[in-house]
Amino acid sequence: MLTRKARPGDLPAIEALLTALDLPVAGVAEHLEGMRVAEEDTTLLGVAGLERHGQVGLLRSVAARPSAQGQGVAARLVEEVLDQARRLELEAVYLLTATAEDYFPRFGFAEVPRSVAPTALLASREFQDACPQSATLMHLPLKENAMTQTVPGLTDQTSTLALLDTLRAQPQLPLEFHLHGELLVGPGYHVTEVKAVTIEAMDCGGRADAWRETVIQLKDGNAREAGEGFMMTRKFLGIYDQVAKSVPVRGEAEVRFEYGNSVTPAMQYHVTHVEPQAERVIVYLRTPGVQCKASDACGQPVTSAEVEAAGCAPASGSGCCGPATTDLISLG
Repeated sequence: MLTRKARPGDLPAIEALLTALDLPVAGVAEHLEGMRVAEEDTTLLGVAGLERHGQVGLLRSVAARPSAQGQGVAARLVEEVLDQARRLELEAVYLLTATAEDYFPRFGFAEVPRSVAPTALLASREFQDACPQSATLMHLPLKENAMTQTVPGLTDQTSTLALLDTLRAQPQLPLEFHLHGELLVGPGYHVTEVKAVTIEAMDCGGRADAWRETVIQLKDGNAREAGEGFMMTRKFLGIYDQVAKSVPVRGEAEVRFEYGNSVTPAMQYHVTHVEPQAERVIVYLRTPGVQCKASDACGQPVTSAEVEAAGCAPASGSGCCGPATTDLISLG
C-alpha cells in the first residue's frame, strides 16, 4: 500500500468512493491539495483530507473502500493528515461526523457543542450544506499538547514522512545505507524492528521537553542472504507499513536508523538525505552528536535560591550547568 498527496487526476476516483459511502463531495475539488490517498496497484483504497480555515483545520472525507476496511488504511491516512496539520502549526483540528463518533477518540478527538465552532469553519461547505445539522462536532487541540514531533535543538532533521514519500516515489530498486559516503550496511540485511519512541527530558536550563522519534533497526543477514543482494525499496516499505498498522509512528517524527554488529558498535544514525540513482536508492546517514537544547538559557536557573537548593551553578566558561563545587559530588 502506498500513501501520498492527492493529484488532480485522483479527483474522479475520490468523489466516486465518497459517493459510494454516502459521504459529501462538496468542497473536495477546492481543497484537493490537502487530501491524502492510499492506493495499491493504482487502485484507490482510501482517502482523508484537511481543509485549512485560518488557524484551525477541518478533517474531512475519511473513507476506505469496503475491501480495505479493517486494515488500518483510514487510521494511517488520518495520522498523516494530522501530521500535516501540526506541520502547518494549526491551533486545532475539528471534524463533523454523523456515524463515526466512536472512531475518532483514538486520535485524541473529543465531542464538543457545535456552538463552539470557530467562525472561520462556518464558511466551509461541510458546515454550510454538506453535513446535516445533526452531525457531531469533534475537536482535537494541537497547541495545548506539549509533545512535539521533532527533537528540540537539532537542525536538518529528516522526518519519517519525508523519507517514506521519497522511497514511495521510486521504482523497485535496491536500498542501500551509506555513512559519510561509504557503504555502512552490507547486502542481505534485515529490518528487525520499527520503534515509535517517546522521549521526555529536562535540559540543563531547567526546561522540560517531550518529543517523538521513529527508530528503524537494521541487522546483518547471513552469508546466503548477503549473496541475494540488498533489500528492495518495496519490501522495506511493506515491512514499515505492516508495523505502522499497530505501532503509532508519526510522520513528523525524526527518523533514525539503528545498526551495529560485532565490528561496528550499535548506534542510531540521523538521515541527511536520500539519493535515487538509476540502479539503486541510497539513504545517507550521519553519526549523532550531543547538542545543548537549552541554548542561551543553559546554566541560568530562575533564582539564586534554586541554585543553592540544587547545588548547581553555571560551569566556568561553559555556559552549561555543572556542580557548584567538586566536594558536593559523592560516589558513596
